[in-house]
Amino acid sequence: MKKLDFKIELYENAVSGITYHFLDKYFEDSGVYWIGGEIGGIASVNDYFFDFKDMLDFLKNDYSPDQMFEYYDYALEEAMESRSPINIKNYLKLKKTKHKKPLTKRKQSVKVDL
Repeated sequence: MKKLDFKIELYENAVSGITYHFLDKYFEDSGVYWIGGEIGGIASVNDYFFDFKDMLDFLKNDYSPDQMFEYYDYALEEAMESRSPINIKNYLKLKKTKHKKPLTKRKQSVKVDL
């Protein structure tokens, strides 16, 4: 059992280190509260809620603070409309592609039955 306890402690320390790195990058002087005390689950930071995986994705994809908050607002809006947002990994890529060249609409033929 001691070996498992040690691994759990390593996991929780790693999660804490990544979480505090996230806080340093995106928030000033903020604390974090893990919902339900579940370390690595959903974190509450200044009335924002982040899944730990989302924190990792923002860091791995090198989002700026402005981009992170833009995505957060976008994802919240999509959820309120019962739509699934584009994931964090692809959001910036698709946004850049969208601005490079305009999307052209395909001509659609309309068939009318009389």
